[in-house]
Amino acid sequence: MKRIVAMSVLFLLPALILGCNGPGRWNKDGASPSMTAADFADCNSFAQSASQKDTNINQDIMSARGRDWQNTGALDTIRDTYQAQNQDQSETIIFRCMVGKGYAPG
Repeated sequence: MKRIVAMSVLFLLPALILGCNGPGRWNKDGASPSMTAADFADCNSFAQSASQKDTNINQDIMSARGRDWQNTGALDTIRDTYQAQNQDQSETIIFRCMVGKGYAPG
């Protein structure tokens, strides 16, 4: 049980830090606002590209199973779950990318 809690915190921490995500939320000594915005846009673009495969897989699953889930009333819940997973993955990638560029969440 402790391992599950620790892993949950590890995976959720970047998402919690990025709650108000945006280029204005990052600090780096010597970085101008336009440089920060450009780095953030670069990380955001990278996150979209990196998560596109999972998004496509989820869309394929929705196409194949959507009617079944609609009939059971689970479609909205599953769609929301997929969307939340994609958002969490994207935020984690952006977080790690910005940290890798020398920024700290502010």
